[in-house]
Amino acid sequence: MHEYLAIVKTLTPVLKEGRSLDASWDQASSPLAKEITYGVLRDYYRLSAIVTTLVKKPLTDKNLDVKILILAGIYSVDHIRRPDYTSVNEVVSTATDIAKPWAKGIINGVLRNYLRARDEIVSGLVSDEALTNHPAWLAATIRSAWPQQADDIMLANNAHAPMTLRVNLSRGTRDEYLLALKDAGMAGRAGELSAAAIYLDEPASTEKLPGFKDGLVSVQDEASQLAIYVLAPLANEKILDACAAPGGKTGHILESAPGVALTALDIDPDRLQQIRQNLKRIDLPCDVIAGDLRKWQPGGGKFDRILLDAPCSATGIIRRHPDIKLLRRQSDIAKLVSAQTELLRAAFELLKEGGVLVYSTCSILPAENEGVISQFVAVTSAAQPEPIDFTWGLSTGIGRQLLPTTDRHDGFYYARLVKHSQKAQLESTAKKHSE
Repeated sequence: MHEYLAIVKTLTPVLKEGRSLDASWDQASSPLAKEITYGVLRDYYRLSAIVTTLVKKPLTDKNLDVKILILAGIYSVDHIRRPDYTSVNEVVSTATDIAKPWAKGIINGVLRNYLRARDEIVSGLVSDEALTNHPAWLAATIRSAWPQQADDIMLANNAHAPMTLRVNLSRGTRDEYLLALKDAGMAGRAGELSAAAIYLDEPASTEKLPGFKDGLVSVQDEASQLAIYVLAPLANEKILDACAAPGGKTGHILESAPGVALTALDIDPDRLQQIRQNLKRIDLPCDVIAGDLRKWQPGGGKFDRILLDAPCSATGIIRRHPDIKLLRRQSDIAKLVSAQTELLRAAFELLKEGGVLVYSTCSILPAENEGVISQFVAVTSAAQPEPIDFTWGLSTGIGRQLLPTTDRHDGFYYARLVKHSQKAQLESTAKKHSE
């Protein structure tokens, strides 16, 4: 299939129906088509501003496919290493494939006008959306939350994400795996925050990774790997990985604390299949259960430790999922906060007295992070925040926040709560009254 036709078929559901990129991939997409698709989404607001400048009569919703071809064409001539005329000719010819041969002249004219006046057009872009490649509400929210770091955050969001590995330290050392990569003609460097993390110099298919099929290594961002250090699981403990799919943290728990009795719970039965596949690959046991944490009642009693990786805005992983910038709405945040609070309340009910609950998100928005935790602690006498004794990220009062970084880790938030016993709660209440 023509590359640009695959791009149109993939991006149309994203832009028209609000479907995620992961759910929209055209099976015929080539690596080049995927590169351009990601690039169009990553650069969407800038590209759209360029199209607005060049197209005299705005394209209607009915002609979204024509707009996508123009967006893909501009991205291609800017970023794909081949002659400009090759990209232009291929995009123009695709107008026939989408049954709109009449659009050939429009597409050709727009792309050639762009090539003739590229520097002038780009220098004339002044809107905040075009300059940041973020929707206005999100750029404003990031600046409000992180005024000193906002520019770096948005630059990182617009960058390519590195491919990060997690070495199975129960089966070998990181240094040994770095040597195995070298022997395979691949280069990588050790992460700075997780003892298991390796950043590949160049992305590679998992089939080429030494020992991947045998469970020696997995793909997982370094910020996500830090969950294991905050949770600090011990052998023989009963642990719940709530909202567990796709299972990266599930596998890390099993690799780090042999002998734990781990339950992986998720509401989406289809995504649980990813967990089962990973468990089979790393050859470690775990109970995998489909269920809604807010309604689920385990048969075997409460848990020593619970990891709640709550559904969130995913604003810390935009560089891996650039469609988030287009799909997320400002109104989504309040709905997410409500769901996160419900999940946190349900998870805490399943925790033993003296047990530890770790709340995490891949969001950088304080409302979903410290906002949720501080409100929960304020109304839950048994919930006691516990310091996270690491220097990575930024202290937020309760918990620590990692911000997305170019060529390094994603954005992630962690908080750690301990469940006080009833006696400790009474003593705490009595102390407050005496004061």
